Amino acid sequence: MNSKSLHIILYIIILVYIISIAFYGVKNISVYNIILFLFASPLVEEYIFRGLVQKNIQKYIKYTFFSYITLSNIITSIIFTACHFVADSNFIVTTLIFIPSIYLGILYDQYKSIKQPFFAHSILNIIVFINYPVDLFPSIMKIILIQ
Repeated sequence: MNSKSLHIILYIIILVYIISIAFYGVKNISVYNIILFLFASPLVEEYIFRGLVQKNIQKYIKYTFFSYITLSNIITSIIFTACHFVADSNFIVTTLIFIPSIYLGILYDQYKSIKQPFFAHSILNIIVFINYPVDLFPSIMKIILIQ
């Protein structure tokens, strides 16, 4: 599969994801909503934050800390964390998103692909889904699990 085909597939997935949330919302727990949280969200987020934001910041900022954490990764992780804070204003929970985001950025920098960050992000979401009580989930997951 070439790069153009992959981009078209990603755009279709993003479009279906946005339309699904717009029309159906996330009102009950279902296999569909679990798949959105565990797989579609990581794919969309990694495509946007690593494949677009971090990649474009790297074109202009090449500074690296400790020989493997780039400044573009830190900036992208701050933006990623801020976006999660907008979705869920729980400061402590949202702040904890920053560290895994740095890890996902390191994977992107190392492999120059969103595949590895996507799989790692999905695994992190699975761990969160299995291990944490509903009241620690972002607001969107509270809606899925409660209603």
